[in-house]
Amino acid sequence: MAMPKKMVAGSAVGMLGGIIALAVMAAAWDGSLDCIVNVGLDMLVSVSFFAAAGTFMKYSPVQGSTMVVLSALAVAFTLVALIYGAMSIGFGLVLIVLGIVAILCAACPTVTSWVDANRRV
Repeated sequence: MAMPKKMVAGSAVGMLGGIIALAVMAAAWDGSLDCIVNVGLDMLVSVSFFAAAGTFMKYSPVQGSTMVVLSALAVAFTLVALIYGAMSIGFGLVLIVLGIVAILCAACPTVTSWVDANRRV
């Protein structure tokens, strides 16, 4: 059985979200110690998007249901960073939309069944 196209879409969305969050993190750095919390929150968002993207790989290391949880964590961390003010509202909204697309890709029954059948532990 071929890998579902939604796996590729979910991986691309996760990578794009991680790259955008990485750029936001770099922009938050101003060289002072006062920006450490903002940089840390943006890094958390970036890492969570890259982790979500990693679950969409051919031999996913997690179960299909865990893919949804990791994608939802990316959205939750983005909301926390937005509430704290660690990123601008524009970038935050873009990341939330990307996270929701990743959740929808991960929640697809063909994706979860394919991952459960082909994952390597």
